[in-house]
Amino acid sequence: MKKRIYIYSIFLGGLFAAGPLAAQSDYDFSQRWLNESIYNPGAVGNHLATALSLHARMQWIGTDGAPLSQVATFDTYVQEIRSAFGLLILHDRIGYLNTYNVKASYAYHIPVSDRAALSFGLAAGWLNRNRNIREEMADEWFDPVLARARIADHVPEFDFGVEYRGAFKAGASVRHLGFYTSSDFAAPPLTLWSYVSARLRLTNAMSIEPCLSYNYRSDIHYVEAGALFYFSQRAGYSYAFRDRFWAGVMYRIHQQAAVQLGVHITPEIQLGYSFDYGFGDLAAISNKGTHELFFAWRFHRLFAKDFCCPALL
Repeated sequence: MKKRIYIYSIFLGGLFAAGPLAAQSDYDFSQRWLNESIYNPGAVGNHLATALSLHARMQWIGTDGAPLSQVATFDTYVQEIRSAFGLLILHDRIGYLNTYNVKASYAYHIPVSDRAALSFGLAAGWLNRNRNIREEMADEWFDPVLARARIADHVPEFDFGVEYRGAFKAGASVRHLGFYTSSDFAAPPLTLWSYVSARLRLTNAMSIEPCLSYNYRSDIHYVEAGALFYFSQRAGYSYAFRDRFWAGVMYRIHQQAAVQLGVHITPEIQLGYSFDYGFGDLAAISNKGTHELFFAWRFHRLFAKDFCCPALL
């Protein structure tokens, strides 16, 4: 039974990498609202500071060959040239399919008012994808196709995105732009992501951020909607408040829900956790859900002597 499940995961990985069922051929993180630069180079530097973020996602817990994703991002904003520079490093695995991705990004920020800005970003990098089935396993399963499944390939790719930040936040990105051919095993499908959110103050100690996004991959598309709740505390003896905890819930139309929790250990360091649970057919794959961890460290910009309030940029 265990072997059968593992073969099933390999089959899924092969299908998802091949084309139409491209859902798992691209990495997926529930806490994307805390770090939009994972999917949108236009969001690089949107905190107007220097930031290091780490995400780890363990999907379909309890299933052999289940998807596992890790991504690290680093970006910094340079006020003098209104530009941000970033780096993304990713590893994604499902069954015997491994994906490695490294991208460098640049975003130019244009102030449109005292408290709003528009940024355009471009990312360029290299994607490597490999699938390696041991020959003895193919012999054991009496499947000659698996014996020929040792494939490795790499392709260059580019992303483009734009983001607006003001009374609300909205952005859109086009990812995996490249000059691919049908023989490029590593070539991912073109992916579009658009989103909008707005943070609304309820009291001095509490605010809500409704979120809505649309994602398109090959012939698969879905809408995600939800809200994040932020709980603040007074910063010292001043009348300013800073975030201390957050909690949220998200729902995707393909029968998947996520609950998120997080804490600001310090004003610069954040820790977050997300639990996803699938309904319908997704529940049959794993009834233990999906776990995701998030870490962020945001500190003063590397190329500025004084940290400046975003409203003054």
